Parts: sequence; structure tokens; C-alpha cells
Amino acid sequence: MTTTIVQPTVENLQQFSGYFDLSKLLKSNGILPWLLANGWDYDDEACLIASIVDESTSVDEVWDSKEFNFKALPDEEKSKLNQIFEHFYL
Repeated sequence: MTTTIVQPTVENLQQFSGYFDLSKLLKSNGILPWLLANGWDYDDEACLIASIVDESTSVDEVWDSKEFNFKALPDEEKSKLNQIFEHFYL
């Protein structure tokens, strides 16, 4: 199976526009736009993941987080997140 990372464009985020200020979100330097564009719900879990990634200095630090058990996620979600994380740490 191939996982494709969707860029956080206006078109890709349109379906979520009722949940947040789209123009403000797209100006964000953080990971939340990528999570939402790739099908994550705008909820406490996505916000926690975004916060952990934005505050971490390496992808290993993210995976070893004590705030959220990334290793308990289904393989498909782990794979998708790993690709998104690598975008931020490469």
C-alpha cells in the first residue's frame, strides 16, 4: 500500500472549513494543517499530536512521547504520520 501525503491547500482543507478559520490555519507553520488535510479530525487528539510535533526536536522524540502513545495507533495511521513527521524533521 502506498501512502500519499496531501499538501494542506485550501482545496484539500475545504471539507473542514466549518470547524476553524481556514485562512488563519493555512498561515500556520505547524503540523496541524497536514493532519487535517490527511483526514484527521479536528479534535483534542489531533491538537495534542500537533503540539507534541511542534515542540519536539526529532522524529524519535515524537515517537517516544509520554503524552501520546503513537505506537498504539493502527499501522496505516503510523505510516501516514511518519511521512508527515519526516517532512518536518528533514
